[in-house]
Amino acid sequence: MDTTHQESPATGAPGPREPGRRKVVGAGIGAAALALAGGGIWWATRGEEAPAPVPAPQWTPREHVAAADLDTKWVGVQTHTVSVAEDFEAWLGRPLDCVVVFGSENDWAAIEGPWFAVDAPRGQDWGAWVREDPERRTLVVSTAMVPQDPPSDWRERGAAGEYDEHWRRFGQNLLDAGLGSSIVRLGWELNGDWYETHYVGESAEQREQWKEYFRRIVRAMEVEGSSFEVDFTIAEGPQDSVSIEELYPGDDYVDIIGVDVYDSYISPIDPGARWQAKDEKVNSVSAVVEFARLRDKPVSFPEWAMVAEGETQGGGDSPEFVDQMADVMAAADLRYQAYFNTPEGGVGMTLADAPEGSQAYLRRFGASGDVVPSGS
Repeated sequence: MDTTHQESPATGAPGPREPGRRKVVGAGIGAAALALAGGGIWWATRGEEAPAPVPAPQWTPREHVAAADLDTKWVGVQTHTVSVAEDFEAWLGRPLDCVVVFGSENDWAAIEGPWFAVDAPRGQDWGAWVREDPERRTLVVSTAMVPQDPPSDWRERGAAGEYDEHWRRFGQNLLDAGLGSSIVRLGWELNGDWYETHYVGESAEQREQWKEYFRRIVRAMEVEGSSFEVDFTIAEGPQDSVSIEELYPGDDYVDIIGVDVYDSYISPIDPGARWQAKDEKVNSVSAVVEFARLRDKPVSFPEWAMVAEGETQGGGDSPEFVDQMADVMAAADLRYQAYFNTPEGGVGMTLADAPEGSQAYLRRFGASGDVVPSGS
C-alpha cells in the first residue's frame, strides 16, 4: 500500500507553493476491514449526478466544557516509530501524553480502517502504545475527508450524506481498536490547497458545503461507546486571505481549535522581527488563540517546529522561536502540543540538528519546564 500523503513544505507561505511529500509509515488493512470497505459506494458514484440528500444521523451535541477545565498542556510529538518516541521521552525526562499520526488516503478502506488501528506494522503499533497506558496516553489522528483523486463535487456529496457510512465505520474501527477516546484532526490544514482530499475550497459555496460535510462526519463517527474529541486545525497564515471565522463549522462540532505553526516563509532574519511578521498575518498564532478564547475552547499546536534555512526561508536553529511558542502555550488554555520532530515535509531538521533550540525546548517542556508543570 502506498501510504504517502501530501504535506505543505511548512505552513505560512505567502501564495501558491509546490507541495512536499511526507512519508506516513503504514501497512495494508486486515481482511475484516476490507470486507467493510464499501469502496463500491465511492467508485459507483464518480462522475454521476450527486444523489439526493439523506437525513443526517441522529446526534446530540455534548455538553460544553470550559476551556480552563481542559487546560492539560499535554506534551506530544510527531514521529514514526514507538522506539523513537520512547527515546524522545527519555531525553525529555517526562512521559509523553500524545502522539500525532496520519492516516492513509489511498481509498475508503484505508480511511475507514486506519493502518495504526487495523493492521499496524511492527514497531508502529500506536494502538498498543495507547492501550498500555490508556489513562495517560492519547492518539491524535489526522485524517483526510475523502480518498485521493476525489470528484470535483466531493464537498457537495459529503454535505448531502453520501459518505456517512464510511465515517460510521471509521469510528467503529477506532473504538474496536481501543482508540475510542482519540483526538481526531478532521481535514487538518483545511485552508491549504496542497491537500485536495480536505481543502476547504476556493468559493463561498464550496466552503459552506465543506462545513456541512465536516458536521456530518462528526455526527456519523460518534458511534456508541466512543468519546472522540474533534480538533479543527488550520494552517497558520493567510492561505487565500480567508480568516478562521469564515472557515469554522460551529461550536457544537469542535472540541479543540488548533493551528500548525512552522518557523518558515518569513523574510526577516532577526528572530523578533520574524515573530512580529508572523503575527501580522491573517490566522496568526495570536489570532487563533483569541478566536478560541472567545468561544471558550482549548487550543492545540498539533504540528510546530523550527525549519532549516534554505528555500523555505526557515529560521534554522532558533531558541527564540521555541521560547516564543512556549510563551504562547504557557499563557493559553492549551489542550496539547506536539513537536514535529522529523525532517520531512520540508522541515529539513529535527531537534537533534538544533543544539540551541533543543536546549530551549528541554528547558521549557522538560521535567522541570514551566509550560507543562511537573506532575501534570
